[in-house]
Amino acid sequence: MPSSAVYLGIDVACAVGKRLPICIVSRADSVMPLTIPKHLSAAIPRGIVNRGITLPSPFREAAGGVVNAIRRILDEMDWRVERIAIDAPSAPPLAAPRASESELGHIGLLSFRTPAASDWAGIREKCLCHLGSGRSAAALPYANKTWMLFGFELFAQLRSSFCVEVIEVYPFAIVRALLPACQHESTDQSYKDQLAAVAARTPWASQNLEARLKERVHGSRHDRLYASMAAWVASLGSEHQSAFGDPIWVPL
Repeated sequence: MPSSAVYLGIDVACAVGKRLPICIVSRADSVMPLTIPKHLSAAIPRGIVNRGITLPSPFREAAGGVVNAIRRILDEMDWRVERIAIDAPSAPPLAAPRASESELGHIGLLSFRTPAASDWAGIREKCLCHLGSGRSAAALPYANKTWMLFGFELFAQLRSSFCVEVIEVYPFAIVRALLPACQHESTDQSYKDQLAAVAARTPWASQNLEARLKERVHGSRHDRLYASMAAWVASLGSEHQSAFGDPIWVPL
């Protein structure tokens, strides 16, 4: 019997001690999050936060742990991954800003700008100096950028390990495609609106989707929802996808 095709969504939320939000869906189950048995779910690594930038190869080991966990899940569940979507930049640009981030800005969508490849050595040096002087990791310079290195490693290792398409997504760009007038993402109402918008594109009611996400995906409610958005976009055929720039993918 052939293995079942699945699609993965990953929200790169690498808070210390928190397991990475990974959502797995199948078209056969109308993209409702699939159940990952507890012993396999427990294998998903916990975050190491921005201190990972101090390692000789920042976040490489952490990304390897994620790849190993995904491989184990797929093998034991007899699932075959078809496409993976990650909420993170896929690689540093040769020159900033990236075309996709510029395009997002032109339509009023804010995003963290990805530093150019040549900038990262200096960023890492400043972080090392900060921590080496005894200052707090909570006040680490570039704290809103260093998590991108984790994303770079995930893209590279997942592509080489599974030989499948690994695409970049940005949850609020997905939200804008679904709800042009949606409120700011941090509000309670915006969460409910986003959940309802995603559910409306499936056969599932909002409360059912929310319950499944809470049961089957790690992270805060927004992290879980964003991982599911990524998995859903990964599951879409090319005729139902559109892209910004270089590229960040959204639904049509």
